[in-house]
Amino acid sequence: MGVQYKAYKPKRILNVHKHADSWFWDKYSAHQYVGCEYGCEYCYNREKKYSPFNKPDDYSKIVKIKENAPELLRKELSRVPKDVVVVGDYQPIEEKTKLSRKMLEVCLDLEFPVFILEKSPLVLRDIDLIEKISKKCWACVMFSIITTKDNKIRQLFEPRAPSTSSRFKALKEFSDRGILSGVAFMPILPFIYDDDDNLEAVVKATAEHGGKFVLAGGLTLASTQKEWYFKVLAKRFPELIPKYQTLYGDNYGPECNYAGEIGKKVSRLCWKYGIKDRMPRYIPEGRLAVNKQISERLQNRVYRMELDCASQYRIWAYRKAAWTLEELTESVAEIYAKKGREGLESLKGVGKSLANDIEQQLQEISKSGERVF
Repeated sequence: MGVQYKAYKPKRILNVHKHADSWFWDKYSAHQYVGCEYGCEYCYNREKKYSPFNKPDDYSKIVKIKENAPELLRKELSRVPKDVVVVGDYQPIEEKTKLSRKMLEVCLDLEFPVFILEKSPLVLRDIDLIEKISKKCWACVMFSIITTKDNKIRQLFEPRAPSTSSRFKALKEFSDRGILSGVAFMPILPFIYDDDDNLEAVVKATAEHGGKFVLAGGLTLASTQKEWYFKVLAKRFPELIPKYQTLYGDNYGPECNYAGEIGKKVSRLCWKYGIKDRMPRYIPEGRLAVNKQISERLQNRVYRMELDCASQYRIWAYRKAAWTLEELTESVAEIYAKKGREGLESLKGVGKSLANDIEQQLQEISKSGERVF
């Protein structure tokens, strides 16, 4: 049975996150489609808490189209502060509806920075708009890739997604235009694509095609998605099921030491090929820019601590401090200039140790020649 398309007109489209995402740095997201034709077997959207469908297989068989998406986006973005918004969905139906292009036009008109995470080279159709947004404020395009190979195994997990080679070629075109671009190496499938050769091949290919970073992320398994993925394994890799059960247990993600070691390997490979293992964030001009700069540094520290399987107490202390800086309406540099360390320690969730860390970072930014206030 082919894909069913169901058009409708929702009342709203913009998702406003409580905190900016620490991976993609987006504050907002807006999606014009519900469901995805590509049918990737590892997709977390089959989980009960994410899927709008009763059956997990309906996620790739039914695609709901928000006909009024551009109009809603213009209306809702006009009411919120400027920050990064996730837009764009270039699955096959987009070729006909052109809703992604219309939503990009809204972002360009309102001067909102955009982030696009994609599997399809169809996004190249709108490279002219994305380049304009990049020059006017900021834009980043990231391609989801799990391996450099276009083989039967890859197609088993991504049955209807465009080829990996076409994604790398598209990445090169964006990079050649000077648009920030990179790879979401997500999810790295345990015992299938986590070998050293594949890890290096993906990082190397990213660098060779002009990508500036690789974000490595593990496979998550929960509820109906876990059941679905295990059925896929049972058909082709039944011998791996006991390994997955040991690696995951009842947890959402893989065992910490395993995840940390994979992340560190990718980090070392990124250093080897001269790219980053974290995505640079959008920093707006103005007196509050330093808040986002230091928040980014704290969140990157959180990532390193997670790779080291540090205590959750320490991880959450840094994460909450990063959120505090995000939400400040006064420049942290001005607070420090007026009240010194005492001013930093007065901030929510910032004790002596974190105040010392923030003080050092303020000094580093100042020495680098960047304005902090």
